[in-house]
Amino acid sequence: MTGLYVFFLAVGAPLLLWFAFAGDAEADGFGGDADADGPLSVIPLSSIAFVMTFFGLTGLLTDLAGSGVIFGFLLAVILGVVAGGLNSAAFAWLRRNSTSSEVMDHELEGKIARVALPVSAEHRGKIVLEIAGAREQMTAAPADASTIDIGNPVVVVRVEGGVAYVAPLDVDLELDDHTDR
Repeated sequence: MTGLYVFFLAVGAPLLLWFAFAGDAEADGFGGDADADGPLSVIPLSSIAFVMTFFGLTGLLTDLAGSGVIFGFLLAVILGVVAGGLNSAAFAWLRRNSTSSEVMDHELEGKIARVALPVSAEHRGKIVLEIAGAREQMTAAPADASTIDIGNPVVVVRVEGGVAYVAPLDVDLELDDHTDR
Protein backbone atom coordinates (compact mmCIF):
# COMPACT_ATOMS: atom_id res chain seq x y z
CA MET A 1 0.00 0.00 0.00
CA THR A 2 2.92 2.33 0.62
CA GLY A 3 3.73 2.33 -3.11
CA LEU A 4 0.13 3.33 -3.92
CA TYR A 5 0.25 6.20 -1.43
CA VAL A 6 3.61 7.41 -2.76
CA PHE A 7 2.27 7.30 -6.34
CA PHE A 8 -0.85 9.33 -5.49
CA LEU A 9 1.19 11.86 -3.52
CA ALA A 10 3.82 12.12 -6.28
CA VAL A 11 1.15 12.83 -8.91
CA GLY A 12 -1.25 14.90 -6.80
CA ALA A 13 1.18 17.23 -4.99
CA PRO A 14 2.80 18.71 -8.14
CA LEU A 15 -0.65 19.22 -9.66
CA LEU A 16 -1.79 20.94 -6.50
CA LEU A 17 1.27 23.19 -6.51
CA TRP A 18 0.67 23.98 -10.17
CA PHE A 19 -2.90 25.05 -9.41
CA ALA A 20 -1.73 27.10 -6.43
CA PHE A 21 0.91 29.02 -8.35
CA ALA A 22 -0.27 28.92 -11.98
CA GLY A 23 -4.02 29.10 -11.40
CA ASP A 24 -6.88 26.79 -12.29
CA ALA A 25 -6.85 25.87 -15.99
CA GLU A 26 -10.65 25.74 -15.96
CA ALA A 27 -10.84 29.42 -15.06
CA ASP A 28 -9.09 30.19 -18.35
CA GLY A 29 -11.44 28.02 -20.35
CA PHE A 30 -9.23 24.92 -20.76
CA GLY A 31 -11.72 22.55 -19.14
CA GLY A 32 -9.21 20.37 -17.34
CA ASP A 33 -10.50 16.95 -18.43
CA ALA A 34 -9.42 15.10 -21.54
CA ASP A 35 -12.94 13.79 -22.17
CA ALA A 36 -15.33 16.69 -21.68
CA ASP A 37 -18.35 14.38 -22.02
CA GLY A 38 -17.03 11.64 -19.74
CA PRO A 39 -18.18 10.76 -16.24
CA LEU A 40 -15.44 12.88 -14.65
CA SER A 41 -16.35 16.04 -16.59
CA VAL A 42 -18.22 17.42 -13.56
CA ILE A 43 -15.20 17.05 -11.25
CA PRO A 44 -12.66 19.87 -11.61
CA LEU A 45 -9.07 18.76 -12.13
CA SER A 46 -8.03 20.82 -9.08
CA SER A 47 -10.38 18.72 -6.92
CA ILE A 48 -8.87 15.52 -8.30
CA ALA A 49 -5.44 16.88 -7.37
CA PHE A 50 -6.70 17.54 -3.81
CA VAL A 51 -8.10 13.99 -3.54
CA MET A 52 -4.87 12.43 -4.80
CA THR A 53 -2.62 14.55 -2.59
CA PHE A 54 -4.58 14.08 0.62
CA PHE A 55 -5.13 10.37 -0.05
CA GLY A 56 -1.41 9.82 -0.59
CA LEU A 57 -0.28 12.00 2.30
CA THR A 58 -2.75 10.51 4.79
CA GLY A 59 -1.91 6.98 3.70
CA LEU A 60 1.82 7.59 4.11
CA LEU A 61 1.34 9.19 7.53
CA THR A 62 -0.82 6.30 8.78
CA ASP A 63 1.80 3.83 7.48
CA LEU A 64 4.56 5.71 9.29
CA ALA A 65 2.46 5.82 12.46
CA GLY A 66 2.06 2.03 12.34
CA SER A 67 -1.74 2.02 11.95
CA GLY A 68 -3.55 -0.94 10.51
CA VAL A 69 -3.71 -1.24 6.73
CA ILE A 70 -7.51 -1.08 6.54
CA PHE A 71 -7.79 1.82 8.99
CA GLY A 72 -5.08 3.76 7.11
CA PHE A 73 -6.71 3.12 3.73
CA LEU A 74 -10.20 4.14 4.92
CA LEU A 75 -8.87 7.28 6.62
CA ALA A 76 -6.91 8.19 3.47
CA VAL A 77 -10.00 7.74 1.28
CA ILE A 78 -12.20 9.77 3.63
CA LEU A 79 -9.72 12.65 3.99
CA GLY A 80 -9.00 12.66 0.25
CA VAL A 81 -12.70 12.85 -0.67
CA VAL A 82 -13.39 15.50 1.99
CA ALA A 83 -10.46 17.64 0.74
CA GLY A 84 -11.62 17.35 -2.87
CA GLY A 85 -15.20 18.13 -1.90
CA LEU A 86 -14.18 21.19 0.10
CA ASN A 87 -12.10 22.43 -2.85
CA SER A 88 -15.05 22.00 -5.24
CA ALA A 89 -17.47 23.67 -2.84
CA ALA A 90 -15.16 26.60 -2.13
CA PHE A 91 -14.47 27.36 -5.79
CA ALA A 92 -18.12 26.89 -6.77
CA TRP A 93 -19.09 29.44 -4.11
CA LEU A 94 -16.39 31.84 -5.35
CA ARG A 95 -17.59 31.52 -8.97
CA ARG A 96 -21.20 32.18 -7.94
CA ASN A 97 -20.33 35.19 -5.82
CA SER A 98 -17.63 36.85 -7.89
CA THR A 99 -18.17 39.98 -9.89
CA SER A 100 -16.06 41.58 -12.53
CA SER A 101 -15.17 45.23 -12.43
CA GLU A 102 -13.85 45.14 -15.97
CA VAL A 103 -15.43 47.97 -17.92
CA MET A 104 -15.09 48.37 -21.66
CA ASP A 105 -13.96 51.74 -23.04
CA HIS A 106 -17.24 52.36 -24.87
CA GLU A 107 -19.15 51.92 -21.58
CA LEU A 108 -17.38 54.99 -20.20
CA GLU A 109 -18.67 57.27 -22.95
CA GLY A 110 -21.22 59.68 -21.51
CA LYS A 111 -20.09 59.16 -17.90
CA ILE A 112 -19.81 62.26 -15.77
CA ALA A 113 -16.58 62.83 -13.86
CA ARG A 114 -14.76 65.50 -11.88
CA VAL A 115 -11.36 66.89 -12.77
CA ALA A 116 -8.68 65.94 -10.22
CA LEU A 117 -5.70 67.44 -12.09
CA PRO A 118 -6.16 70.23 -14.65
CA VAL A 119 -6.84 69.09 -18.21
CA SER A 120 -5.55 71.12 -21.15
CA ALA A 121 -4.37 70.70 -24.73
CA GLU A 122 -0.77 71.06 -23.51
CA HIS A 123 -0.98 68.68 -20.51
CA ARG A 124 -2.98 65.59 -19.75
CA GLY A 125 -4.78 65.66 -16.44
CA LYS A 126 -6.73 63.28 -14.24
CA ILE A 127 -10.43 62.74 -13.74
CA VAL A 128 -12.26 60.83 -11.02
CA LEU A 129 -15.36 58.86 -11.95
CA GLU A 130 -17.42 56.01 -10.63
CA ILE A 131 -16.84 52.72 -12.45
CA ALA A 132 -18.69 49.58 -11.38
CA GLY A 133 -19.47 51.10 -7.99
CA ALA A 134 -15.89 52.18 -7.25
CA ARG A 135 -14.21 55.56 -7.58
CA GLU A 136 -11.47 55.38 -10.20
CA GLN A 137 -8.95 57.81 -11.64
CA MET A 138 -8.18 58.07 -15.33
CA THR A 139 -5.76 60.05 -17.40
CA ALA A 140 -7.71 62.68 -19.30
CA ALA A 141 -7.25 65.02 -22.25
CA PRO A 142 -9.69 67.59 -23.60
CA ALA A 143 -11.89 66.50 -26.51
CA ASP A 144 -11.47 70.04 -27.88
CA ALA A 145 -8.86 72.73 -27.17
CA SER A 146 -10.40 73.75 -23.85
CA THR A 147 -8.70 73.97 -20.46
CA ILE A 148 -10.62 72.48 -17.55
CA ASP A 149 -9.70 73.30 -13.95
CA ILE A 150 -9.73 71.10 -10.83
CA GLY A 151 -13.18 70.26 -9.47
CA ASN A 152 -15.09 71.04 -12.65
CA PRO A 153 -17.52 68.45 -13.97
CA VAL A 154 -16.80 66.85 -17.34
CA VAL A 155 -18.40 64.27 -19.60
CA VAL A 156 -16.36 61.47 -21.17
CA VAL A 157 -16.66 61.81 -24.95
CA ARG A 158 -14.49 58.83 -25.88
CA VAL A 159 -11.68 56.65 -24.54
CA GLU A 160 -8.62 55.82 -26.63
CA GLY A 161 -5.54 54.01 -25.41
CA GLY A 162 -6.53 54.38 -21.76
CA VAL A 163 -6.99 58.16 -22.06
CA ALA A 164 -10.44 59.65 -21.50
CA TYR A 165 -11.19 62.53 -23.85
CA VAL A 166 -13.51 64.84 -21.95
CA ALA A 167 -15.60 67.94 -22.54
CA PRO A 168 -16.64 70.49 -19.93
CA LEU A 169 -20.10 69.93 -18.56
CA ASP A 170 -22.23 73.04 -18.25
CA VAL A 171 -23.17 73.63 -14.61
CA ASP A 172 -26.83 73.95 -15.63
CA LEU A 173 -26.71 70.49 -17.22
CA GLU A 174 -24.88 68.74 -14.39
CA LEU A 175 -26.79 65.81 -12.99
CA ASP A 176 -27.59 65.43 -9.31
CA ASP A 177 -24.87 63.53 -7.40
CA HIS A 178 -27.44 60.89 -6.41
CA THR A 179 -28.13 59.73 -9.95
CA ASP A 180 -26.68 56.51 -11.38
CA ARG A 181 -23.64 57.33 -13.42
